Amino acid sequence: MKKIILISFFLPILGFAQSKIDSTFNSENKLTGVNKLELKKLLIKYEKNLKSTNGIVGWSLQIKFTSKREDIRPYQLKFNRLYPEIPSKIIFDSPYYKLTAGNFRTKNQALKIKHRISRNFPGAHHIKCIINPLSIKD
Repeated sequence: MKKIILISFFLPILGFAQSKIDSTFNSENKLTGVNKLELKKLLIKYEKNLKSTNGIVGWSLQIKFTSKREDIRPYQLKFNRLYPEIPSKIIFDSPYYKLTAGNFRTKNQALKIKHRISRNFPGAHHIKCIINPLSIKD
């Protein structure tokens, strides 16, 4: 009697679990189909997240910060002259102006560039920030 009760309890759960399969495989364990509806839902959720945060979490290098904009401008000119391939920008984060450079997806990418520019900008350090995914160069 206990076996019948257990089977009748677990049978609906197993049936429900089988209906939520996202992928199908053949006898050789090769992918043959994907639940496109679930993928579309996930993609829509990701796009909403990008719009709400105006980008993705990434890394940048903070070259310099100061309380006066005119003090930071020469550092940006020097950086742009030495490293024209790395984008730089001045950000106002009250009460400081910050010179940041680069848009990196990973911390390791930021550290590589930091090492490269450390001779000319020894105070540079990596910071976590929101970056535009379109501005990332592979």
